[in-house]
Amino acid sequence: MSLDILMVAGEASADLHGASLVRELRALQPTARFFGVGGQQLTAEGMEICIPADRLNVVGGADWADKVADVLRAYRSLKQEIARRRPAVAVLLDLPDFNLRLARFLKRQGIPVVYYISPQVWAWRKYRVKAIRRRVDRMLVVFPFEKKFYDANGVSAEFVGHPVLEQVQRRAQYRTQAEVEAAPRIALLPGSRPSELRHHAALLRELAVRLKVLYPQSEIRVPVASTLSVEEVDLHFAGAPVEVLGGDSRQTLEWADIAAVASGTATLETAIIGTPFCLFYRMSPSTAWVIRHLIRYRRFFGMPNLLHGKEVVREFLHEKATAEALLSECRWMIEDERYRAGLADQLAACRSLLGDPGASARAASSIVQLLRQLPFNEAALVPAPV
Repeated sequence: MSLDILMVAGEASADLHGASLVRELRALQPTARFFGVGGQQLTAEGMEICIPADRLNVVGGADWADKVADVLRAYRSLKQEIARRRPAVAVLLDLPDFNLRLARFLKRQGIPVVYYISPQVWAWRKYRVKAIRRRVDRMLVVFPFEKKFYDANGVSAEFVGHPVLEQVQRRAQYRTQAEVEAAPRIALLPGSRPSELRHHAALLRELAVRLKVLYPQSEIRVPVASTLSVEEVDLHFAGAPVEVLGGDSRQTLEWADIAAVASGTATLETAIIGTPFCLFYRMSPSTAWVIRHLIRYRRFFGMPNLLHGKEVVREFLHEKATAEALLSECRWMIEDERYRAGLADQLAACRSLLGDPGASARAASSIVQLLRQLPFNEAALVPAPV
């Protein structure tokens, strides 16, 4: 008898972490079958993709408005598939606007809900914790401060560590100051969503042009997230002195001397790798308004800074995200060896703040433990080792 598991991963990072979780769940329960929302990574793991992740890959009120019809169709289609298949458990990864609504439907259907990669309710829209308390059976968190937040708000949460530690290693070496100044290697990461690409491409094009004028021998690369196409990114950067690359962005970050990275999971990956960088983010006016009025932690936006409790990485948000401001920070990172080395050391320290590797295995074990508590799953579960 097979064990059906629903998984909803609507973003590039969630797709990657979901794929790692699928591997660990299969190791514990070889008969498990997975279906739901995912991208390239979950497809490669053999999950049945009912809704491609890029159909839900939006951010902010204006972007949701642009795709509302598509998102609603996807939601209705997924509900029909859930009602037909009756999964033993649902595993939801981030994507709170979609997943918290879906969690309400799942609870009404009597399907247990596991949330892995928590919404950032500790930072903004804290009221959502009430919905989480009602709709989520098990919250698996990846940052230690998240567990403290949920415990204080009456939600039982388990800290499993961050899966990025399984996937990202610190870079082996850095180039000398003479090499860096003579021909800087620069990575520009515009984000993983189409909306982020639209908001950031012009900014990064202008930055690349200015960098090339200052450093004629520089190499500038733009890695493409799995949720975007190389052709689409190429079109946005047409005429800019950059090389657009498909494949693993982490290879580009290990190659680069410095980087400018859009706020998101990529900033944490860059920190773990140890490549000095600055953080930027532009958004629609409506999203910017929401962020200004609802965000709790006003001092910092980027995860490396939240982990350290201070501004390790310079942040350039919305109207402060200009080519001139980013250029100034890039020049400082390129030309001041002491500053660049200090940044690298502080970023590398993020690893020790995230617990031990093995988050995916611990998350899989917790999910199976939950399933064992539900007697109607016994026939499908592989017995626990004695």
